Amino acid sequence: MFAHQKRTWLADGMKCRECGGELVAYRGCQEVTLRCLKCGTTYDLKEFASDIDEDFEEEMEFVPMDRI
Repeated sequence: MFAHQKRTWLADGMKCRECGGELVAYRGCQEVTLRCLKCGTTYDLKEFASDIDEDFEEEMEFVPMDRI
């Protein structure tokens, strides 16, 4: 049913707090995490809750999770 949904996408406007690199959102089965393309640091999505825009929310639309 959801097999064709993207599992990763660029988190526009969100930067790594360690190195300033671009973050990619990874959609797991029950959570979304952010990972830096440059240094590999992984963040919990709630750390960037204030940076989430409508486009990002649309990407997360089918992820079963508690709202942050």
